[in-house]
Amino acid sequence: MDKGYSSNVFSFFDDEPMFIYDYNTYQILDVNKCAENIYGFSKSEFQSKKFTDLGEKQAVEILPKNGSEGYKPTEVWRHVSKHGEEWLVQITTQQFKYKDRIVKLAIAHNVEDHVRADSADLHSFPKIDESQSHFPLGMIEFNHKLEVRDWSAKAQDIFGWSYNDIIHKDIASIELMPDDLVEVFNQKVDKLQSNRDIYFTIEGKYKTKAGKDIYCKWHNAIIYDSYGNILSIYSLIEDRTKKQGIINQLKESEEKFRVLSESSFVSVYMIQEEKFVYVNPKLCSMSGYTQVELLGDMIPRDLLHADDTDKYDKLLNIWKKRKIDSFEIQLKISKKDGSTIFVKTYGARIQLNGKPTVVGVAVDQTEAVQTNEELIRSVKSYKTLFDSIGDAIYIHNDEGEFIEMNCAALKMYGYTKEELIGKKPEFLAAPGKVDLQATNVKFTAALNGDPQKFQWWGRRKNGEVFPKQIKLSPGHYFGKKAVIAISRDISEEFKREKEIRENEQLFRQLFQNSPIGIALLDNHNDVILTNDGFEDIFGYSTKEVKGICLDKLIVPDDKLEEAKRLSNSTEPFMYTTSRVTKNGETIEVLIYGVPVIVDEKIISIYGIYIDITEQIKYEQKIEDSLQEKEILLAEIHHRVKNNMAVITGLLELQTHHLTSDEAVEALKDSQMRINTMGLIHEKLYQSENFASVNFEKYIRELLQIIQDAHEHRNSQVSFNIQVGEVNLPITKAIPCGLIINEIVTNSFKHAFNGIGQPEISISFYENNGVIEMSVKDNGIGLRDELEKLSQNSLGIILIKTLSSQLSGSLNVNGENGTSYCLTFENES
Repeated sequence: MDKGYSSNVFSFFDDEPMFIYDYNTYQILDVNKCAENIYGFSKSEFQSKKFTDLGEKQAVEILPKNGSEGYKPTEVWRHVSKHGEEWLVQITTQQFKYKDRIVKLAIAHNVEDHVRADSADLHSFPKIDESQSHFPLGMIEFNHKLEVRDWSAKAQDIFGWSYNDIIHKDIASIELMPDDLVEVFNQKVDKLQSNRDIYFTIEGKYKTKAGKDIYCKWHNAIIYDSYGNILSIYSLIEDRTKKQGIINQLKESEEKFRVLSESSFVSVYMIQEEKFVYVNPKLCSMSGYTQVELLGDMIPRDLLHADDTDKYDKLLNIWKKRKIDSFEIQLKISKKDGSTIFVKTYGARIQLNGKPTVVGVAVDQTEAVQTNEELIRSVKSYKTLFDSIGDAIYIHNDEGEFIEMNCAALKMYGYTKEELIGKKPEFLAAPGKVDLQATNVKFTAALNGDPQKFQWWGRRKNGEVFPKQIKLSPGHYFGKKAVIAISRDISEEFKREKEIRENEQLFRQLFQNSPIGIALLDNHNDVILTNDGFEDIFGYSTKEVKGICLDKLIVPDDKLEEAKRLSNSTEPFMYTTSRVTKNGETIEVLIYGVPVIVDEKIISIYGIYIDITEQIKYEQKIEDSLQEKEILLAEIHHRVKNNMAVITGLLELQTHHLTSDEAVEALKDSQMRINTMGLIHEKLYQSENFASVNFEKYIRELLQIIQDAHEHRNSQVSFNIQVGEVNLPITKAIPCGLIINEIVTNSFKHAFNGIGQPEISISFYENNGVIEMSVKDNGIGLRDELEKLSQNSLGIILIKTLSSQLSGSLNVNGENGTSYCLTFENES
């Protein structure tokens, strides 16, 4: 594509497009014929345009022949014709005056073939402003209005804005220059213009297009016309960012050294030929010596505590032999006041005034040493606390390996620490009971900051498998990421949970399979659940009654108030009442109500129903039968009593026909014995259950009968009666009554001859099912031993025989009156 250029006969003014445009406005004033032919615009069309309207600035690389280094022109434009054709041009300009105005002549050199063809001859490319591409400074040209007229490639490299981004913008709107520097720039231009001075500089911090801070120095030159008006300002930009960084670093280093040497933070010293040549104020305050004292006759060794002089001498010897050029050592220093401090000092070899010198700093580490000692004690305390925790604690590194554990962890598994360090959790896993892949997922989650909690199965060293609960938490161990595992043996909890599950299963089976009806109700008396027994009794399944108020289903209308009162009970209750089944039948039921109370609130209630309809019928039959038997038994006791009364009457009649006093006495004794038994039957006849006799009442009546029978012998006998509430069955009551009769009768007959105040004491109590009976008189006592007396006395024989019948223990004492003590077991 030659665009009207002649390749045979080179005529510069005919074959190159030329333009004359206003220096300040870029307005095209004139063009040659070649420009009209190549671009397709008429001269009037050109004159309505600015030169910059013809295209945009481009950055391209010319690839020369034979692989020599590429060349990047500074002013390569992509121009566009009226018909839309595009090509690359390089602009050559020359400034001059035309019709009293500053203009520029621009020649547009077609470089399209140089860019596109690998065989292009680099040397044929126009060498216009070639030096700008290698110029280390950015170039900006402003017009008299301080609008950008030109923007070099280096300026683009420094600030990031392209030629098209920045061209024609005034200095105030250029984002790279802060407002304060714009003001300085304008002030300096105004000042220089008044004196027609040419050169000025500004420097400061600027912003690139990317927002990065850079430090630049601007070298500016003002171009005036013959009238002293500003034609343009050329600015050369020096990027001093790196240089300024170095300067700042040097300043910072100087400042740091100044602060280090003169502030009170660290001690700084210089030693030359084993003497101090410089000490800062901190070293003076730290040691307690003045600067004059330290720089005088003192040597560094004089500051040392006696414990560390050997350490210092060894270091000095190595230093002199140049085996080291720097050192770090901790020493004990004796202050001027005699106290001791710990100092850590760092030193390096330098040359000062041609002599080897030690420059160093010293830091008082007394508190650090003391803190370290406290830290050691704290670590020991921590270790003690760590090992005293009852739960097992393991610390894993980021690979999952055990790196620390407490005593509880070792005890849990039975391993030593040496056996576990470096192992992974699978070493402790119970085979077949742990998903190791899932365990690794949980470990990774915990390592990344997400705590985990789960159950796991472990295996002890002895092979025992056990469940445990594990909590994984993220943490750090000596600055590195770690996972802290806390585990607890839950064998007992697991066992209890298993028992609870089994009990729940048993309860469910018991609940469902119980032959009695059970309904679980909520606190509104609505049905939650019923069992099969409930359906058997009332005909309703759980599905039919769930969520329905039970009272509305099974309570008769006349029992609703009663049911409401029972439902509101806060205590367990048992109640017999009637209920209605699904088919309308009224049945008798025994109800057990058991409230379920949580936090002092009733949350539900168990209603337990037993159908006792048939039982009540049977009980009524039994009650009717029992009533008949009780009447019959009462009649028997009554007839036995009457028959004994008849016998007593017959004996009484017989006495009237006897002449022997001994025979009469024998009949009288027999009458008394019959009366004793008859009184038992009378008491049974009068009792409610016909099974036992209230012996307290019986004894009092019996003693009265005996006293009445023997009044003719001794009417002055008194009784001391102490009898508890004792009930005896007829099998015990009759022998016991006969024994009392025989003893008291014997006392009336034989005990009180010549006794002024005769008394008989009777005690009768029951203690834990054992009857303790005592009958004692204050008479003359027994004239002989009981065994000898029993040979001739029917009464004594009866007492012994009846005691044996009661399986009792009889003790008789004949001194100071006669006492009988009998103990026997009462029937339960």
